[in-house]
Amino acid sequence: MSRKRWMVIGGLVLSAIVLSSVVWSLRDDVAYAQIAAGYAAKTTCSCLHVSARSLDSCLADLPEDARGNFTITEDADRVRASVLFGAISAEAIYEDGFGCRIEN
Repeated sequence: MSRKRWMVIGGLVLSAIVLSSVVWSLRDDVAYAQIAAGYAAKTTCSCLHVSARSLDSCLADLPEDARGNFTITEDADRVRASVLFGAISAEAIYEDGFGCRIEN
């Protein structure tokens, strides 16, 4: 094999190692974001539908440093919380007589 071909193969292997290292190092952050989105959706759903408070009042219950990171939307009996521009999200649904539960 030629030297150029070995350089290309070596570059591809090195790129694969770097990419897998980045993905491996971010796995905890992604898990944390999924938990946080579920917490925000469930807490906001319970606040809106069980406690019958306003959305602004419910958002004040979230940790102060996390409020700006979430996008929270409500649609009838559903509340969706997302982070990272919608890449990670969770949805909570209100069921009369049972309260709120996380959908996904």
